[in-house]
Amino acid sequence: MDSYLEKLHRQPDHHKKRFALLASGTITLFIFGVWSLATFGMSGFKSNEEIVAKSDEVSPFQSIRTNLASSFEALRNSFGGLKSSIESVNLESEYTEMRDNALDVYDR
Repeated sequence: MDSYLEKLHRQPDHHKKRFALLASGTITLFIFGVWSLATFGMSGFKSNEEIVAKSDEVSPFQSIRTNLASSFEALRNSFGGLKSSIESVNLESEYTEMRDNALDVYDR
C-alpha cells in the first residue's frame, strides 16, 4: 500500500479521481455503519408482539389532522369572543362622552 501511495502522484488524473472516490466512499460507509449502530443498536429487529403493540400508536397524518382541528377550533372561539366583545361596546355613549369632554382640553 505504501508503494501504491508513493506512485499515485505519477498516475493520470482519472486514476487519482477514481482512488479519491473509492477512499471517500469507504470512509462514508464506515461513518454510516457506526451511526446506524449507535442509532438503531443491535436490537433493531422487532418481534411480532412489538409490531402489534406499535400499531396502536397514532400516525403522523392523524396527529397533524388533530392539531389542525384544534387550531381551527381555537381560532373560531377567539373570533367568537371578539365578536361578542365588539357587540357589547356602546359606541353612541362613548362618542357623546368624548364630544362633551373635547373642549375641556383647552380649559374652556
